[in-house]
Amino acid sequence: MRFDNALAFYGTLRPGESNHWVVRDIPGRWVDGVIRGYVFEVTWSGYEGYPGFVPDPDGHRVPVSVLVSDEWDRHLARVDEFEGPGYERRPITVFGADGDGADGIEIIGEAAVYEFLTDRE
Repeated sequence: MRFDNALAFYGTLRPGESNHWVVRDIPGRWVDGVIRGYVFEVTWSGYEGYPGFVPDPDGHRVPVSVLVSDEWDRHLARVDEFEGPGYERRPITVFGADGDGADGIEIIGEAAVYEFLTDRE
């Protein structure tokens, strides 16, 4: 799993969530994992009610569903547009679903994640 072929989802785009329709037709495989940081409900800037994420290596273990696909280049613009300018794709380390490196659980690989830009109004 590499940054350019994997996207980690922590919120409404995960399988079974309300906006999964945005990514459900992208071919690939889903992998469960954990990233480190903080998930919170956005209460400002037009994204009210949606989850936001900020990475922090000392933060909480955040469960993610990672879509690994060799066809991301055909779909990223559409997903970026759906996420909007309040979110930015950034690289993040994904750990096994049972832990996070510090617990002896191996790193699965690198993925992209939509980080909420908290300094935007």
